[in-house]
Amino acid sequence: EVYPNPSRDIFNISFTSEEIQDLRLRVINVIGEVVVEEDMQQFVGEYVKSINLNNYNKGIYLLEIETNNGIINKKLILQ
Repeated sequence: EVYPNPSRDIFNISFTSEEIQDLRLRVINVIGEVVVEEDMQQFVGEYVKSINLNNYNKGIYLLEIETNNGIINKKLILQ
């Protein structure tokens, strides 16, 4: 879950991992640059984080969560 989306600055990200796994969370801009990256080893349980993008240009960003089961992509709109 990502909210609010669209946002002016802060995006809240929350999800639950039912099993222990290595996760990588990244926010990528339209030209492919990684602006936020977090690696979590052996993660299980509820994940909640706020990401502040107010220092970045307005536009579309891609939230990518890499799990043992594949990659989850969400579009973030920064107004």
